[in-house]
Amino acid sequence: MRIALIGNGNLAWHISEAMRLRGMKISIHYSRNTGPSLGWPQLHDITQLPTDCDLYLLAVPDTAIGMLAEQLPDSACVVHFSGSTPLEAIPQRSRAVCWPIQTLTRGTNIAYEEIPILWECSEPEIQERIKDSLQKVWGQWTYTSGEQRQKAHLAAVISNNFTNHLQHITQQVLADADLPMNLTIPMLRTQVELLKQHRPSEIQTGPARRNDLVTIQQHIHALQSHPDWKKLYEIISEDIINNYHKKY
Repeated sequence: MRIALIGNGNLAWHISEAMRLRGMKISIHYSRNTGPSLGWPQLHDITQLPTDCDLYLLAVPDTAIGMLAEQLPDSACVVHFSGSTPLEAIPQRSRAVCWPIQTLTRGTNIAYEEIPILWECSEPEIQERIKDSLQKVWGQWTYTSGEQRQKAHLAAVISNNFTNHLQHITQQVLADADLPMNLTIPMLRTQVELLKQHRPSEIQTGPARRNDLVTIQQHIHALQSHPDWKKLYEIISEDIINNYHKKY
């Protein structure tokens, strides 16, 4: 199968690596700049892309998907990998979305077979081509609608991106107290293991879960010099209290 990979960021690197590990090849790799090579035949002018590839993989930022797809042949089978961008952003009749629910950083080792993939496609032709290529190298595949995928993307942002920002705040609070910034890492590992077996509501702990208003006020006072963090603490604590101590 002739596959064209378009893009040179974290996602493109991992698509390339996953295929290489399974003995599959990228026929041509297009990158707008002269960044690090992924080891495949490379070009920097999209007008020189072959027009007879079986799949064109758009591993690019969401805002570039439509623009780049418009420069591909009308007959092309085109795939994008965005969680929030509609399938219809690709103008070609044969189109698909394959969104990996995973944080992807260039150069990191990932168990590709464990990555959940939410996907949808427009017709059987591209579905078969995906089964013969991407499905052989990546993850646990679930066919979804665009609306389902966008809600899953929202959930992923809350679960991963928001949680990571809270860890940034955590480390700053610890640093302000002249404490090791990795102090809470063992607790995080335990939390992840618990989530494999329990619903979050079953393992929620802390002052808001207990409705311990004295401790909550102490924490709020400690955050006076960081009004944005204070606001986050108040909002999340209030939501936890309302969830477990509803007033009727």
